[in-house]
Amino acid sequence: MRDGHRPVRTTAGAPLACQRVHPEMRFVVGSTQVAVSLHALAIVVAVAVGASIALRRAREPAFVLLAVPVVAVAGLIGARALHATLHGGGGVWTGGLASTGGIAAGFVAACLIARASGRPIVDLLDPLAPAAIVALGIGRIGCFLGGCCYGRPTSLPWGVLFPALGPTPRHPLQLYSAAGDFVVAAMLLACVAPPGAITRRACMGLGVLRFALEVFRDPGATDLLAGGRVTVPQAAALVLVAASLRIQGASTMAPPRRSAADAG
Repeated sequence: MRDGHRPVRTTAGAPLACQRVHPEMRFVVGSTQVAVSLHALAIVVAVAVGASIALRRAREPAFVLLAVPVVAVAGLIGARALHATLHGGGGVWTGGLASTGGIAAGFVAACLIARASGRPIVDLLDPLAPAAIVALGIGRIGCFLGGCCYGRPTSLPWGVLFPALGPTPRHPLQLYSAAGDFVVAAMLLACVAPPGAITRRACMGLGVLRFALEVFRDPGATDLLAGGRVTVPQAAALVLVAASLRIQGASTMAPPRRSAADAG
């Protein structure tokens, strides 16, 4: 834990400054002190919870059970690769993650798995989409505890003070994102829809949410495109919205199934 985080007295109407973030948890096993990154722990929990949701919603649980580990690993590799491409530095296990790279890599992995198995892509994406959004929300809580992906300075009562960034309270953007992800996921999980509809709604909902929340992100915590007018997350959000308009139904991006009669 970092030192020097004493409570701060606030006057009426002043921002409520949270004096401590918790990037890691330390405990002793025997004579060994163990440090666990809470961001990494949040990612592990996110994958486990997401996998459970996907399996419960799958029309073919065995197929999804085989696909989830591949998609999860691809997502983590994509998230790490994009962050390293944009920022460099860090090792395989110590560098940051960019969720947009994870979403893209996970989507590509799901497409390849569906095509290799001869199944419609939406058979995989429909259960995975809400599960992935829940996982993103849990991961954002890890971001908050780690003090990354922070928001702009604010004078609102719920402003949060991140010690490494100085004495100015900031928007808890990570918690905004987590709350938004959970709301979108809850709406998806509550509805019964034809094949492909859940995937379309997930792309649209997540895309709109991510684009809108970038307004609150500090410029030092994001990457800019198009001469500084659009951020990388906003560009990715527009791609998601465009994808939602392109996904047509259960037969999208997969070869037609053959029945036993046709095979004979």
